[in-house]
Parts: sequence; C-alpha cells; structure tokens
Amino acid sequence: MLLFTLVLSLTCSGYSQPGNQSGSAMQPRVSVYFFHGTHRCTGCLNAEKATVTVLNDLYRAQQDNGILRFQSINIEEPQNKALAEQYEIAWNSLLIVPANHEKGKVELTEQAFAHGTDPEALKPYIKNVIDPMLK
Repeated sequence: MLLFTLVLSLTCSGYSQPGNQSGSAMQPRVSVYFFHGTHRCTGCLNAEKATVTVLNDLYRAQQDNGILRFQSINIEEPQNKALAEQYEIAWNSLLIVPANHEKGKVELTEQAFAHGTDPEALKPYIKNVIDPMLK
C-alpha cells in the first residue's frame, strides 16, 4: 500500500478538473467523496470517471432524491481543507461515508485506481460497501 501511494503521488501531475459536484441540499444517507489534488494524472481521472459511472449505473435514483451524494473534492482548495482534515486525507482517495460520518467509513482508493478503465470490475466493490449503508 505504501508503494502504491508513493507511485501514485509521483505520477499524478499535469491534469486538472474544475469545480466540485454536489447533490441535493438534504443530508444524504451515504456520501461518496473522491479527494484529489489540483494536478491530476490519467489514473486519477480514470478512477473518478469509473466511480461516477458505477454510481450512475447502480444508484441514479438515490442520487436524484438525495439519499446518496457524490462529491469530487480538490484538497488543495482552501474551502475543502477542513473536510480533508476531518477524514485525514493527504492525497487521492475514494471514501464512502455513511450518514453518521465516523463509523463505517470505507476507503476504496486502491480498487478505484486498479479498475479505473473498467467500471464493471469496480462495480462489486462499490456495491458491497454502499448497499448495506442504504439499508
């Protein structure tokens, strides 16, 4: 895992994505955060894209009614520092958090990067985490 993080941090540069995405104003039962820096590599962009594809395939209705929320968070922007610190995020991370925000949070960063070009392979990891949180 340390080697994965080191390689990831050394290779992620030169790409950026504007803004954050957010869902409804109501408190979601599940929040899915994709934390990243300003400069993003292809792997980071693919991991987020695959995550969004899976969420849209499996949980479109839950996103539309505010039960599940996805946010892309640039940890280098001042308004996002507190959230990154709350979850102890230092670099790219895919974090799935239930409504209580502390118990049961799950990090799927490694899986998202490993399957960034194959959303179907990422789907069971995300489904196995989110489905129990929605019950």
